[in-house]
Amino acid sequence: MGAPGEMSSTERMTLRFHLHCLATLVPYELRTAVLDAWLSVDKALFFAGMGPPTHVTRCVTERGDSRLRAALAAAAGGETTQLDLVALDDPAVDAALVNNPQLREEPERRLRLRAPALVATGRHPHPEFLRWALLSPDPDLAAAALVDRRIAAAPTARATAWATVRRHGGTARIRDLVARITPPLDPLTAGIAQACGHSTPEPYLDTVEEHWLGTGALLRRLRAVEPEASQWRTRRAFEAVLKEPYRIHWPLIAAARLGGTLPRPAACLLALRPDCPPEVAVVLRTGRPALPGRPLPAPTAAMPATRAAAARKAPPWVPPWHPPGDTGPLGDTAESARQALAATPVAYSGPEGPTLDHLAAVIERGQLPAADVAELVRPACVLTSWVGQASGCADVTRAAWSGRAALHVATAALLARWTAGEIRPERWIAMYPLIRNFPGTLPELLDAVSQAPPTD
Repeated sequence: MGAPGEMSSTERMTLRFHLHCLATLVPYELRTAVLDAWLSVDKALFFAGMGPPTHVTRCVTERGDSRLRAALAAAAGGETTQLDLVALDDPAVDAALVNNPQLREEPERRLRLRAPALVATGRHPHPEFLRWALLSPDPDLAAAALVDRRIAAAPTARATAWATVRRHGGTARIRDLVARITPPLDPLTAGIAQACGHSTPEPYLDTVEEHWLGTGALLRRLRAVEPEASQWRTRRAFEAVLKEPYRIHWPLIAAARLGGTLPRPAACLLALRPDCPPEVAVVLRTGRPALPGRPLPAPTAAMPATRAAAARKAPPWVPPWHPPGDTGPLGDTAESARQALAATPVAYSGPEGPTLDHLAAVIERGQLPAADVAELVRPACVLTSWVGQASGCADVTRAAWSGRAALHVATAALLARWTAGEIRPERWIAMYPLIRNFPGTLPELLDAVSQAPPTD
């Protein structure tokens, strides 16, 4: 195999997958040293097309140094791992997280509260995350989101954030926040800045909020919707406008309907809102005022609210015992199993040759102990990647009676004996180009890497 730069993307992903699986089998207290050795030759060690196993990520977050944690933060896709990394409060890790294209909403929210300027420099903005932050009732989160200028968010969302900051911090905080926003300013922020320039900015700030969030702004948006050839598309366009956080003054809405300036599809949608007063709903549906003594029309039948089913607590699961499977070409005796493993490589699955299921059956039948099987399986990467991935770890925790569980423990014990409680980085660096294509058994692979020259 060539150097990392000479491999294709698929080859690199496959190699890293094998390395991650192998790392889960190394003793916990030595695992970070192994990963650090591999990271010295592959800066993108944790980019493997899928998240590293939990045994790897947990070890890095608990015992790794800042360099190793930052490398994981740049590639981690699971929310739990990202939250663990955020909890470390490490500037290098935070910088790697904000540039992670897979950053989730909750980790980004916590990073935004801690370092709004850092999040605003991230290379992969998330429009929906920014919108949720702008609409948050938390003034600190709303203020942090207003500093983020990477995405042109809806003016109503930004105006809502300004109103939240003002409601909790007053004019002083508004002025401080405006000073932190670099030009050029959008029309909304420019209006806020101009209002703050007056000696008594409160009335001017009220005017700016009404201009962007008031009923007049809503009516302008509704009248600006172009009718589509399809009624369904037109309705969707009006629904999109009405989802914005406008402050609706219902008497003005009724007056617009009576005056013929409110589009009829929008009037029908407004009448269905739960906060619409009954007398206004009559005006919106009929185009006529609700006169005294005239009965109100029956409201439109709404869909019944679905009650979420209560989640039942799953009882403790005890894995059922299954009889041993077929040993296939490994035969019925220890000698036949040894001969087959010496002559034929093991595959994950397939119609010919021994497979991983056949190995489990041999162990469960007592033909060979798991320790012997771990030393006979070749190629080594088939064994380590099978028992070291998530499903292999689940075999240990959920089905201790199985041959797979016994093989996992035996493989981990073999590596523990080989490391002898210490890590020599040159051995694991030598393992890097060998693990994926080495044709021999795991003991033979370990013997090969033991010959690596010592480092200074």
